Amino acid sequence: MKKKTIIALIIVVTLLTTGCLSGSKPKDNDVDTGLVDPDDLVYIVDLCYVDKEYVETGDEEIPAILYYRNHHIFAPEGKQYLTLLDVTLRENVIGSESIITMITDKIQFNSVTVKDGTAFVDLVGEELWGSSLEEGLLISQIVLALRGSFEEIERVQFLIDGEIQLTLMGHYDTEEPYETGIHNPGRK
Repeated sequence: MKKKTIIALIIVVTLLTTGCLSGSKPKDNDVDTGLVDPDDLVYIVDLCYVDKEYVETGDEEIPAILYYRNHHIFAPEGKQYLTLLDVTLRENVIGSESIITMITDKIQFNSVTVKDGTAFVDLVGEELWGSSLEEGLLISQIVLALRGSFEEIERVQFLIDGEIQLTLMGHYDTEEPYETGIHNPGRK
């Protein structure tokens, strides 16, 4: 886990110093390291994680979602949305013990596609359960990360195994797309 974090930090520092732009091809020296597929694009994204203290204490004075702006991810065109959620946010690339992710091993994705401003986040239904806090924070983390990272996304529609459902885990209505998160709703 530490090795992945160190590699991610090295990549981020390299990108910051080489001036890569969102949606651009990686520089030759990035590809030479063997860490990046030469066909991948570089995307500048906002990472959203959950404040661990908020979860432990329930103190509503503490922001539930923490934002880490201007991070770089590598992904093939069209796979940047799934890469952000299923790879980057699944792990704590920030390396801070004060944040957690709601995208745990029990959260699996079938796909993430975007059409007409709506991101369709299709989750695997098996093992999809949790408390209202977990469900609300999962919805918030996904919606705020996608909307904050990609201008083409205006709303997020959740699906389970390809179908719109009443709820993800039994607590929040997911029949309609979300434009903001449940926690920190004022943020995009």
